[in-house]
This record gives sequence, C-alpha cells and structure tokens, in this order.
Amino acid sequence: MKQRIVIGGFAGAVVYFIWGNLVWMVLPLHTPTLSGLPNETAISEALKSQSLETSVYMVPWSDNEADWADPDSDWAKRHEAGPVYTIIYKKEGAVPMPPSVMLTGFALDLIMALLAAVLLSCTLGCCGKCYVRRVGFVAGLGVFVAFAAHASYWNWMHFPLDYTLAFMVDVSVGWTLAGLVLAAIVKPVPQIGGAGESCEPKA
Repeated sequence: MKQRIVIGGFAGAVVYFIWGNLVWMVLPLHTPTLSGLPNETAISEALKSQSLETSVYMVPWSDNEADWADPDSDWAKRHEAGPVYTIIYKKEGAVPMPPSVMLTGFALDLIMALLAAVLLSCTLGCCGKCYVRRVGFVAGLGVFVAFAAHASYWNWMHFPLDYTLAFMVDVSVGWTLAGLVLAAIVKPVPQIGGAGESCEPKA
C-alpha cells in the first residue's frame, strides 16, 4: 500500500499541477478577477518612500484592540468610510516566474497529493472500497480547502467575491481531477477469489 500511496500521490500532483497551469494560462478563470492600478508607478514610489519592510499591511489599522469593539472609534469610522485594503509588500522585488517558483509549486502539490493519498488509504476499509466514493473523498478535501481558506478570506479579509469564487472553483475542480487518478491507484488490494466492488471501474 505504501507504494500505491507514493505512486498515487505523484500522479495526483502531476494532474493538479497541470490543472493549475491551465486554469491560469489558458482558461479565463482568474484573470478577469485581477486588475492593475491606474497609476502604478506613483503608488509604488509612495510606498517606497515610507521605507516599509516586507510584510502584510492592512488599512485602516489600529493597534488598540478596544477600537475593534467600539463603533464610535476613529478606526471604526475610517473602516466604514473606506477604502479597506490589504497590501502584500515585498520590498526587495522578485524575478517574475523563475523556474524555482514552478519547482516549488510542484513540490507543494506533491506534498498535498501525498497527504490526500494517505488520508484516502485510511478509508479503504469502509467507504473507500468503491472507486466513486474514493473520488468523492478527494474532491471533498478540495471543497474543504476552498471553504477553509478562500471563503474565510472573503469573510474576514474582504476579498472580492468573484476573486474568491474563482479560487474555490479552481481548488474544487483541481482536486476532483486529481481524485480521479488517486482513486484509481490508492485502492483496496484485490483478494484472491474475491468478487470485488461493483462500483469499481472495469479494467
């Protein structure tokens, strides 16, 4: 079974990695949810002039937690008036899409797919006996991540709804596709003389 987990994890990672490239470079899913600033240079220079360190910045901001519970605080009034935004700031810059980013991306996909394969193997004694249910299990992991991560950012960090939905679809579909492969590899070991499961795909 360990060999099936490793092979299944690698195959699932390849599928998810290919899907990730397609959804960003070919399919019009994410690009409509992103926009450039109308005066990027001026805004970048204004940020540089503040000598900011690499970090995540939220506006409006208050270090006083009491302001968060006080609807009459200056912070609450600025928050209500807007704008509300988050800046992910990397002051040293970065090479756009170097090979290391792609390699790291695949490594992360591999870690996730191996974890999914391990979890899937734990279901083989019960609901995981059926191929369709194994696919559904992995797809369910994707839906879980979609809500736990992206929907939470929409709720707590005010991420736009179209941006959030695009990522939720991306993750859910991607892990469903990976699940088709994982479920075909990480499966119960056939018993000699056993009848097998009627919902298994035919060889």
